[in-house]
Amino acid sequence: EQMKLDKNQQKQLIKAIYISSDRRGYKTKTNIIYSVKDNAFIHCDFLVVNSQKLVYRIYIKNYNYDDIFWKVMQMPTNSKKSNSLRASGAFKAPSILLKKGEVDLTDKYDEQAEYLLGLVDECSHNFMEKYDIDEYIIDYEDGMDEEVLKCLAYINMNNIEEAKKIAQESINNGNRGNYENGGKAFFDWILML
Repeated sequence: EQMKLDKNQQKQLIKAIYISSDRRGYKTKTNIIYSVKDNAFIHCDFLVVNSQKLVYRIYIKNYNYDDIFWKVMQMPTNSKKSNSLRASGAFKAPSILLKKGEVDLTDKYDEQAEYLLGLVDECSHNFMEKYDIDEYIIDYEDGMDEEVLKCLAYINMNNIEEAKKIAQESINNGNRGNYENGGKAFFDWILML
């Protein structure tokens, strides 16, 4: 029989996650934890589903990607705002999904919080030991924002020409990029760099 947590218990669990995050040097915003490590921005969103599961997704990207993204999209002032925008803003650079999963809830809140934070630490640490983020994206990324990420990685490596090639190919394939501002989409803006 699976345990169900009532609203009050769910609040206790989420509070435990925030406390655990704080102890490990992560910042928090509603249902999100995030941290800057070296040049990387690590973030995780989590949600209690059906009062019995904790669903989570752990991500990583270069911290610079958002600054490049906002500059390309003509929103450079976002760079001066809270880092939580990099984790939860409507307009933010996409990230590499490191791990997603779910855990059955128990009433051992601290234990569950520590488990989640341990995963975030472990996934990000292992990834950063093994890969350079730019190179990983160029060689392996195949998520739905693959082309946007590849543009950001190439620009981050000062290779604007390669970014423009990807943008042009994407536009030729009918994909202008999922993000729009000022009547132009992401790949349109890339071509104007």
